Amino acid sequence: MKKELRFFYIFLIAICTISYSISILVTQLGILVFGTPIFMLIYGVAGYSPAIAAYFTIKRYGGQKNELKLFMRSIINMKQSVPMYVYTICTPIILWITAYIVYRTIGGEGDLLLFRKPIYSLIWLVPVMIIGGGIEEIGWRGYLLPKLLEKFSPTLSTLLIGGVWAIWHLPMWLVVGAPQQNFEFITFAISCMATSFIMTPLYCKTRSIWLCILLHSMVNACFYVFTVAIDSNYLTSITTLFMAIVLFYISMNIFEIKKRNIMVEEN
Repeated sequence: MKKELRFFYIFLIAICTISYSISILVTQLGILVFGTPIFMLIYGVAGYSPAIAAYFTIKRYGGQKNELKLFMRSIINMKQSVPMYVYTICTPIILWITAYIVYRTIGGEGDLLLFRKPIYSLIWLVPVMIIGGGIEEIGWRGYLLPKLLEKFSPTLSTLLIGGVWAIWHLPMWLVVGAPQQNFEFITFAISCMATSFIMTPLYCKTRSIWLCILLHSMVNACFYVFTVAIDSNYLTSITTLFMAIVLFYISMNIFEIKKRNIMVEEN
């Protein structure tokens, strides 16, 4: 597994280094502007790098003949139970409502509404965010998380993947015009960790890459719908992380997920 993971990381870093370097250079020098078609094609390669790295790693090291085929099928398999769809949709909303309550409690704007857009806007925002972020999950929860779970506990695996996921975003703060420049990296990193804690039970229970893509897309869409983001400040970030950890342990118990159960299902 070490050789396989090494290949994944090297492939991922190589793609990101090339794509991010070009993106940073052309925006810093004013050659291209963030959001223009040509720029987004270059920038998008980095965004899809976890999925690309996962695809080629499985293609190279897949033990079973049909492993890549099964992997690809899990990406598009939407036949999941209603409770799991409810979990996927509701857990991000719980985190955002938590952030709003905390913000208002500590003396935020008195007339600040919960939503900046109608909540039904999620119906069309989420599909857009599948392309604008959700696809990452093919590499993160689709490939990397199960590999980590083979060696570590769900809690430690969540912390590790959350850290890798946050650091992977770091170069975006150097891209002129990128949305990430509007907030602090540390609060964003904490929000990545919070999202990871609600992702792990979902994957462990369903083994569905599709649901992880959908949950990630929900998280991204919520940034445009709710007035207070989970990474608005340190207090909202830490509080939503705490809420995510609570949801993690409640879900792991309700789903009856234990380390030995994960290993049996994987085998």
